[in-house]
Amino acid sequence: MTVRQMLYIGSVLLLALGCGEEEEAAQGFQRGGWGGREAAAIPVKGEQVTRGDMSAYIETYSRLEAERRVSVLARTTGLLEELAAEEGDLVRQGQVMIRLNKDELSLNLRQAEQAFADASTNYDRIKTLYERSMVSQSEYDAAHLRLDNAKIALEEAQLNLAYADVTAPITGVVTQRLVEVGDLVRGNQEVFVIADRDPLLVRIFAPEQRMYQLHPGQEATIAVEALPDTSFRGRIRMISPEVDPASGTVKVTLEVASDGILKPGMFATVRIITERRPQTLIVPKKALILETDEDDVFLIENSTVRRVAVELGFVEDDKVEIVSGLKEGDQVVTIGHEGLKDGAAVRLAGEGLPTPEELAASASAGPRGGGFGPPGARGGWQGGGLSDSLRQVIAEYRRQGKPLPDSLRQALRAMREQGGGGWQGRGRGEGRGRGQ
Repeated sequence: MTVRQMLYIGSVLLLALGCGEEEEAAQGFQRGGWGGREAAAIPVKGEQVTRGDMSAYIETYSRLEAERRVSVLARTTGLLEELAAEEGDLVRQGQVMIRLNKDELSLNLRQAEQAFADASTNYDRIKTLYERSMVSQSEYDAAHLRLDNAKIALEEAQLNLAYADVTAPITGVVTQRLVEVGDLVRGNQEVFVIADRDPLLVRIFAPEQRMYQLHPGQEATIAVEALPDTSFRGRIRMISPEVDPASGTVKVTLEVASDGILKPGMFATVRIITERRPQTLIVPKKALILETDEDDVFLIENSTVRRVAVELGFVEDDKVEIVSGLKEGDQVVTIGHEGLKDGAAVRLAGEGLPTPEELAASASAGPRGGGFGPPGARGGWQGGGLSDSLRQVIAEYRRQGKPLPDSLRQALRAMREQGGGGWQGRGRGEGRGRGQ
């Protein structure tokens, strides 16, 4: 080896030894790395296979509706003098909601009473004369007709006066008020809307293929967006006997108690349980490997992972049923599937970074060999480089702005010193052994 070559190799070694440990750990040499060692275990998160109740269900969405929704109409004409109900009020059947001015209606009633009295007196006189054969049959009939008409007019006036107080036709909650004090209310004008909110109804459309899994009285779970942490129990009231040919669905009507909380018009999620399986094997849905088209998971055994095909049953929320492939107590990977392969070394970890002791242990494995490489070899230090998992962990420390632990820095320095026994030849030169 010439002096020029020795100086070149020495300058490269000094430059490598002068770099910070973090730079070497994060980058390494592109075609070699430090002395060979065991690969670091990949941190993963796992959960055990447990037992629990699972259900099959139909889930759909709809709006809550009032069982009865009634428009309250004015039955007579008058000036609105008093509002006795407001939106949101609970009213009972027959309760007065508004009162109209009664002056004109009272006057009409007195006129009708007077007309009836006159007609009654005239009828009595004609009747006496008729019995004495002093008036004709036609005169008697005319007097009787005038009496009947006067009686009808009197009853109408009495009704109009009574209709001045508008009452609730059903028991329910006032959802709309459509008039103001001082308005001239006319006959048949809508003044209020009342809804019976207990129970509320939910109308959904179930697929034709599952219609025979439903029956009246079947329980359901109902949730609303406004109360995401609360669920309500409902039941099927009736099922339509017809299938909609356009959509292939069956209308199902459910009822749910409002409990003073639910309101008509709320958007609801309806779940009807069609089958239950008690104490079956379950795992989190996130344990399934998404990179494959099959149903499989990574099973953790003796700090390594093994890909296991499983047969799935019911899927409910964030859980899946395992029909076969696993047993109770098995531990499966739930976080950290990326890059895992059969036989890969893993360690259970939390959400945070590995401890300094774990990093130092994985980085301090001894070199597998020394000396120069074979003729024409290309690379850096003899042996393999840092594992990808260790590089990623060190890069994560740097991304978070945290310094590497002292134990890890010492282990990396020792690795560099152990790997410095020789330098592989580059280019066309031939590698030489120690002492040559």
